[in-house]
Amino acid sequence: MIPKGTKFWVAALALLFAAGASPRQANAGGTLEVNGLEIASISTSPHPDLRLAIARGAGAFALERAPIRRRHPGSGYSQPNYFASIGLGRFEPSTQPGDGLYVSGAFGAEIAPQIDLGGQISWYHRSVGGSQFVYEYEDPAGNIRRVVEEAGEIDTDLVPLMATMRVRFPVSPQFQPYVGGGLGFEWLTVEGTDIDGNFFSDDYSGFGAQVLGGMNFKVNPEVALYGEAVWNLSTVSADFDDPFLGATIHEEVDFDGVGFHAGLRFGF
Repeated sequence: MIPKGTKFWVAALALLFAAGASPRQANAGGTLEVNGLEIASISTSPHPDLRLAIARGAGAFALERAPIRRRHPGSGYSQPNYFASIGLGRFEPSTQPGDGLYVSGAFGAEIAPQIDLGGQISWYHRSVGGSQFVYEYEDPAGNIRRVVEEAGEIDTDLVPLMATMRVRFPVSPQFQPYVGGGLGFEWLTVEGTDIDGNFFSDDYSGFGAQVLGGMNFKVNPEVALYGEAVWNLSTVSADFDDPFLGATIHEEVDFDGVGFHAGLRFGF
């Protein structure tokens, strides 16, 4: 209970709370000093216990009103850098005759200073006359048979779609060799005419994988030249009704092979 005769200076108390500092001992004139400012005492006669209680309350209030601490610049979460690339090259299947055009496009994000995660879609195309197409199938007796089919003309299109990861090794600000790999799905279409002039068109699909290795050469911070070697591993398949055998046969086409493509990589 405040002693009789005490004058409660509201303005002085509000100043104590706003200043956020503990008041010093009252001087001889009956005033309190806060942050170098003298204010009127809360009592016309000295009451140390009362002044001490208010000082403690002001200190606690100051702690509750402490400023919000914020992250230092650069210490918070940052957005990843994104990239996209497009390139042209050649791909040669190991069990099919001849190589063909290889187009590749990639996209993704640099999730760490040396790691890229993304996707890649490629297209292998070969169109020739008087060529062959090699496949295997299982006959009704369970035997695996390998067929080399002669064709008057044939178009072959393989489309691998991969989820990829690359690990870069920046040996200098401009040169970045890398290795990586991909897992995904591949689609193959083969169509043309056989040696008797009969048209055929077959579709195959299956899981695939790729081993990647290459080099980035930065032209500027947003554009780089790249070259990449690809080892594709896939065996695509399909089921067909064979009227001569009177059964459904399972055909498989091996499309393992090595390719190379080069082009531009863009960062944004």
